Amino acid sequence: MEPLNIGIMQIDVYNQEESPLHQIVKKLVYRKILDLEPYNFNNVYASARSDLAISIYGEYASDKYSHKVRDEKQKEIKETMTWDDPKIKILVDFFTMKSSENDWAYNQNPFQPDSRRATTYIPIKPYKNKVFMEYSFFLNGLPVIPDITLMNDKGKPETVIEILYTSLPKAEKLIKYIESDLNVIFVFANKAIEELSKDMTCRRSYFKFPIREAWLKDTPIKEKVSRAVNILLQKKIKDDEFITSKNIIKNTQYDPNNKWKKDRMNIGLKFQTNEREKDLSHDMILMKETSCLIRLLRFMKKHTQENKMIIPEFKTDRRYER
Repeated sequence: MEPLNIGIMQIDVYNQEESPLHQIVKKLVYRKILDLEPYNFNNVYASARSDLAISIYGEYASDKYSHKVRDEKQKEIKETMTWDDPKIKILVDFFTMKSSENDWAYNQNPFQPDSRRATTYIPIKPYKNKVFMEYSFFLNGLPVIPDITLMNDKGKPETVIEILYTSLPKAEKLIKYIESDLNVIFVFANKAIEELSKDMTCRRSYFKFPIREAWLKDTPIKEKVSRAVNILLQKKIKDDEFITSKNIIKNTQYDPNNKWKKDRMNIGLKFQTNEREKDLSHDMILMKETSCLIRLLRFMKKHTQENKMIIPEFKTDRRYER
């Protein structure tokens, strides 16, 4: 295939709003989405003898021809397919069907290859004039400016991507995202730069970039909150750790009879990683009611009570309600 055109990236230095790394990752993800083409996802099932493969490759998905002929013809079909091809609808319908299944089977480990698939959280379609950086809009009354915004066919925000590095989203924005009908993706700039840099050297026969946490618009609220809390806990864990479960608890440091503690936080959080268990009660007894973590946990408890859920605990695994 012909290589894609070389693009020029402009980076601002001494920018107090965005570090150079944040800018680079944002623009690389933006460009990857803008350049999305059928070749990035239409080859995943090339070797399968499934109904899907037959729909895409026709007789060249069967044993009618030798391996060499099949491979050559499948390669030709993949490389020449355009967005206007009728087969695209078959592929898009397949990915749409698989999205909810993949989200339900959300892998606890973000470091495992393909644990967060871009095709799960980004609707597959051409994004020319439908993807924007720093696009400002109101989300249920709150003005938001995501790093990257993807539009639906009616020109309305459908998917937002936040690039995180030196700061984390505020509670107001996270709660609005949780309550919205948007697909939401979080990328850690320092964790994504190496893979993104490699992928942007040539055309790739896949569509992916390092997603740390994400949810679909119809992911259960309880699970959205759980994944949002994961983002806030990143500074509490090591680089190679990941959170497997979390429990909202009564703060073990809270003492209503102690004049120094009776006005402090009565809510706590205990979480389990792949390496250890940690109780945040000591840290949280000193937090203010306005802190981002406290507000998210209060939001979770309120949601639990309003929906008459018996257990306030929530876990980052696949056992949430479908």
